[in-house]
Amino acid sequence: MTKKKFKVVVFDCDGVLFDSREANVKFYNTILEKFGLDKLKPYQEDFVHMHSAKESISYLIPDKEMAKKAWEYALTLKFEDFFPYMKPQPYLKECLSALHKKFHIAMATNRTVSTHEVLEYFDLKKYFDYVVCASDVKNPKPNKDMMNMIIKHFHVQPYEIVYVGDSKVDEIFAQNAKVVFAAFKNPSLKAVLHIENFDELVRWLLN
Repeated sequence: MTKKKFKVVVFDCDGVLFDSREANVKFYNTILEKFGLDKLKPYQEDFVHMHSAKESISYLIPDKEMAKKAWEYALTLKFEDFFPYMKPQPYLKECLSALHKKFHIAMATNRTVSTHEVLEYFDLKKYFDYVVCASDVKNPKPNKDMMNMIIKHFHVQPYEIVYVGDSKVDEIFAQNAKVVFAAFKNPSLKAVLHIENFDELVRWLLN
């Protein structure tokens, strides 16, 4: 592996670009409360952090008919109401700006219909050349469908891609797609690179 071959840097959204746990908790608790169910427990918070909204609702509400109604209700919620609870990571814009001068920048996220709105709200859309979310594929992460779309879009090989993620789902996703994995704030993951902030990522890729 040589860093000189990298052409694309792909980011996960939740937990990487943003500390979005509080926003996710509020979003799913709003749904659960609507259907008279208990608020998220800590282990459920971990699940919804990593999976798509549809998968998360099915996980939280085993009753298929109720889960269907909960999903329909979720689609009526104004996602922008939860954006203020999302905290951009330090040095985020500086990182994206610096990397965009040398690499294509993309996103692969299990977030669904709110993805583009989030980028608009935080003035980040200009940094991304391509965005793939759970609503764009039949099979969300850890299936490699999203990365296959990115590979095809940029006409690159898997070894020319660095993927930055923070969860076990991201680790498996990178393995399935055979791309280089950089683990963000999660030393328990198997990765080529472990970083605690975006300054470290920039220095690693540009030096």
